[in-house]
Amino acid sequence: MLMKKTTINKSKLAGYTAAAGAVVAGSAVNAQIVYTDVNPDAVIDSLTAPYQLDFNNDATPDLQFAVQHLSGSGSQSGIQFTYAGAGAVVQWNAGGAVQGVNTATSSGSSFAVSALNSGDAISSAANFGTGTYAPLALDAAINAGSFGTFPVQQGNFLGVSNKFLGAKFAVGANTHYGWVQLSVAADATTITIHDYAFVATPDGGLNAGQIASLEGIAVEDKVSIKTMLDEASINVTPDLIGGTMVITNMAGQEVKTAAISDINSKINYTGLGTGVYILEARFDTGSVNKKIYVR
Repeated sequence: MLMKKTTINKSKLAGYTAAAGAVVAGSAVNAQIVYTDVNPDAVIDSLTAPYQLDFNNDATPDLQFAVQHLSGSGSQSGIQFTYAGAGAVVQWNAGGAVQGVNTATSSGSSFAVSALNSGDAISSAANFGTGTYAPLALDAAINAGSFGTFPVQQGNFLGVSNKFLGAKFAVGANTHYGWVQLSVAADATTITIHDYAFVATPDGGLNAGQIASLEGIAVEDKVSIKTMLDEASINVTPDLIGGTMVITNMAGQEVKTAAISDINSKINYTGLGTGVYILEARFDTGSVNKKIYVR
């Protein structure tokens, strides 16, 4: 399988800004991020060998992804049943783990792997699982005869596309953090690995989807403004979330504002008269503006 490993430098960042999910804010750590594009995407099912993911290409796989076909029979309280389905799982080596949430009940505890969104933090402050493996998704049906058939669908990755798995792995005595972008079929029969990245500096954190440190990159290289007939769309890197969109008329009056609350935010032209306006995206570190025409 062909895989292209590349370290993204600052001169290439502008081309990624429009995608937003792929370029995210640099953390407090100004560290090298090593990015790998899995090309073509790796598709794992119950008939293929488990996919060995080696973040730092040291010939020691850090994560293993597999799909298991599930079938069998049993009984509960005298009721006979059969079951069939599929499960998508991830396994890790000693010193490694994946990100998720621990839950405790009266009968014990469990660990649910988190399907992270672009920009979610991955660092030592996050919660990581124990043990050596965890289910990503499960889809099965339990047939209890005359009592009916009962679906069992679990896992935050079940039926989702292009979500991120946060992970940590060990290299000697050092711990490194990274992410894997993957998709899982709605019936848990396939896992698709799209790409992954990790911080080469030990203990350095990053955000899901981050492919480079953006420290020192100008604000205008982190913002993309697209104007449409009745609204404008502003695409930013997650470090700029919390900024403000402001529409100003040619007399310098602010006539409309909206918060930049996500990597993709919109502001509509409702209530504005026909004419030329300035749309400005304002942040603590600077601003970006574009002339718009409202019909």
